[in-house]
Amino acid sequence: MAGKTVCRTWRRAALLLACVAASQAAWAGDPSARDWIPAPVGTNLIAGYMAGLRSSGLYAEGRRVDGASVDVNALVYRQMHYRDFYGKTVQLEFIVPMYRTSLDLPGVPGDHQTGIGDVTLGSAVWLYNNEQTRTWFAWEPFIVAPVGRYDGSRPDVSPGKNRWSTIQDFSFVKGIGESTYLEAIAEVEIYGRNTDWYGQTLKKDPSFRFFALASTNLTPDTYTGVRYRYETGGRETSSGETVATRARNHQLAVELTHQINDANQIQMQYIHDLKVENGPRMRGVQLRYVYAF
Repeated sequence: MAGKTVCRTWRRAALLLACVAASQAAWAGDPSARDWIPAPVGTNLIAGYMAGLRSSGLYAEGRRVDGASVDVNALVYRQMHYRDFYGKTVQLEFIVPMYRTSLDLPGVPGDHQTGIGDVTLGSAVWLYNNEQTRTWFAWEPFIVAPVGRYDGSRPDVSPGKNRWSTIQDFSFVKGIGESTYLEAIAEVEIYGRNTDWYGQTLKKDPSFRFFALASTNLTPDTYTGVRYRYETGGRETSSGETVATRARNHQLAVELTHQINDANQIQMQYIHDLKVENGPRMRGVQLRYVYAF
């Protein structure tokens, strides 16, 4: 009987640990309002993100685990370049994150780790780009390279995931009225295998994410936006055993963006997980600064 209890406790802890690293990327690469409206060809953008997220509970198969918590602090560097490619606007970009993740689980000593996360490379192409009707449709494939700091005996707090993945984004933006925009984004992430997860191989099914965004101007230089995010899929297995069931996660974010001048922009965003099936339910603030040249 005791052996079964220990087994159940381990399986629940393993499920949570497998989901913690995913929470790091659940917001750092997520779109903000108007991100998918292309800048003029020749524009370069440098963006810096600073975020702090705290968990209001950790969940295993929809049930809260008492006494468990996660804190994630992040700095993210992102650089973009817009150019013309056979008559289409193309954006080239790369993202370099740095995380500090702290984890507390009942009956387990607290743990934390700091370091560079996995690097993301992307190249967006606007298949439809009509400024007159303010209508845009774009596709962006990303590659996530496993170059981040990783410890196979502590994958729960490691900044890297030790596996390749590709993210495919499809985005539609439509302007309405004088200064309102509605956006819909569909995203799928396909994962490689992590061959060093507690000495085992961890497999993950594709994740599917859907975003709905709306934004409107408060002044000519300031706009506010709201984002809804739904994620499903992502079941994880190791040695034929299910480590984490598929996600059914709902999130809401609100943001305020101010254009200081032609070259400088600042944004503040509040992020709040409404419901989480597996892993931490997070809330916190993200600050973004963008410099254009």
